[in-house]
Amino acid sequence: MAELLRSGHTMLNLACPICNNPLFRNKDNEILCPICNKRVLVKKDDNNQQISNMSLEKRIINNEKLIKTKINSDIKFKSLKKIIEEKIDYISQKLKIETQIDLIERYVKILTKIYDLLNKIDDNASAGI
Repeated sequence: MAELLRSGHTMLNLACPICNNPLFRNKDNEILCPICNKRVLVKKDDNNQQISNMSLEKRIINNEKLIKTKINSDIKFKSLKKIIEEKIDYISQKLKIETQIDLIERYVKILTKIYDLLNKIDDNASAGI
């Protein structure tokens, strides 16, 4: 943004409707969002300025993609969680019948790491990542 100011752009008291960052006006009086790299059209209506992006359809498509990505991510987290829980059951059964101390220690270390991983997956899934 500093580079835009140095090159003669004017920072406006308006925000981008997509990313909510400040808008800039260039020397040709075009209003631009430096983050989205898109031109923005400012409409005046009863002395209120309303910003409408030149590509409203693109915003809708991007929102739909974001929702699909979130759904796919949730499905992947659930699938991964199920696999990890199956591995915990498998290793627990092996641990139950094991008599050698070194193998018992190894299984306990593996289970500890798997439980940590499972907690991270739960944290990420609940955070919406």
